[in-house]
Amino acid sequence: MKTYFDEFTKLSLNKMAQKITDMTYCYQETRVPTTHYKKLLGKSVEEMVESSVAINLIDTYVKTLKTLHDENPKWFMQALLCIDMKITPANIKANEYQALELTHAKFLEDKTKHISKEYLEMYEDIRDNGATYRVE
Repeated sequence: MKTYFDEFTKLSLNKMAQKITDMTYCYQETRVPTTHYKKLLGKSVEEMVESSVAINLIDTYVKTLKTLHDENPKWFMQALLCIDMKITPANIKANEYQALELTHAKFLEDKTKHISKEYLEMYEDIRDNGATYRVE
């Protein structure tokens, strides 16, 4: 049995973009210009693969960081602090170590997140409302 997909893949770029626009409109009358789809369909495979490669690398980082955090949350937090403050642990001074220890104690006391509240709120705002609706 032949499907619409079988016929769709034989269409030219322009007709394919128009058909996608038509299909998108059928979903709650959502209007997306044909040029948008034409631009996306005309991208090279390398450009399209780039984002999936980035996601796979981010996934690797997340798994690694989660493992480090699970092994020792205190050292994880202090390592992040060292990165932000450009401290080299091998050359740490007594006052810097004291600051790491006391900062971690306050971090636990406040039950805060590793990322500042401002960035967490920004992420949620863009995720929920889209980047084009973000007003600064």
